[in-house]
Amino acid sequence: MSQQLSQQEIDDFFQSAAREEAGGEAGTAPFDFRRSDRIPKSQLSIVHFLHEAFVQTLTSSLSVYLRSYVSGNVISVEQLPYGEFTDALASPTCLVYLSMQPYEESALVEVSQSLISPVLDFALGGNGKINTELGREISDIEETMLAGFFRIIAHDLMEAWKPIAAIQFAVDCIETKPQFSKRIPRNEALVTVAMELRVGEHVGMLNLAVPSITLKMLRHKFDQQSAIRKPGSGEVESAIKQHLSNGLKLDVECALTGAKIRLQDLVHLKPGDVIDCGIAANGAAAILVNGIQKFQSELVAHGGRQAAIVRTSY
Repeated sequence: MSQQLSQQEIDDFFQSAAREEAGGEAGTAPFDFRRSDRIPKSQLSIVHFLHEAFVQTLTSSLSVYLRSYVSGNVISVEQLPYGEFTDALASPTCLVYLSMQPYEESALVEVSQSLISPVLDFALGGNGKINTELGREISDIEETMLAGFFRIIAHDLMEAWKPIAAIQFAVDCIETKPQFSKRIPRNEALVTVAMELRVGEHVGMLNLAVPSITLKMLRHKFDQQSAIRKPGSGEVESAIKQHLSNGLKLDVECALTGAKIRLQDLVHLKPGDVIDCGIAANGAAAILVNGIQKFQSELVAHGGRQAAIVRTSY
């Protein structure tokens, strides 16, 4: 048999519940206003994807510009305030502020001292095998020498971001002490991309920071890319990667292989000596891509020049 509640019992129940809600903490949840502009994980994954393509393009461009093999990869993509980002950087360092037309905000690129030293050495005509880091602020003359290096970074960033938006990245100014910079408020939220570059024998970090507010304004563009990159759309993703990689430039060399010489004979070589390479005029040669052997070829004469016909691949 069901029991019916009186009106007084109903009123007492709701009054008791109201008192518990007002006095208790179980129904409350703290809200961090500093995290109100957090970027969704789906958008961060596309940022990671874009900058993987950026690193591939940048390493190719720098290999040509510095005349040395350059490689790299994306380490992490994070969200944090500008103050926390700069506090983690060494001082002095090299901070490059980039304008982002048509947007009012600025992006920031930090180049570690371990990269600045070999880049400067290559710019001066050296081989990049410098054993010491700069360990000081860059001078005005060195800043001028690095201008081409910074322009390549800005240009390749612009190319990498084209699938999302036509952003014109351009060098605005350069600073060396991140903790004293006033261009960006310390509490402004950023999305930071940490990238590792290897220039010759040196390894260093290249950190990019983009204001979260800019990414929020482009959210619909990221949503479109996210829809394209849903699981099951591997053909579309492969097509995007193919499109982004079409412009990459690689060093291709042709080298004669198979010849050997004894150290004793090498030591006693003198002008006029003839070395038998053991290869006929139209002999086998290896084709190297970025220093890695990829094809076996045969040397032939073509139009008054020496050429190589690809026979097999490795």
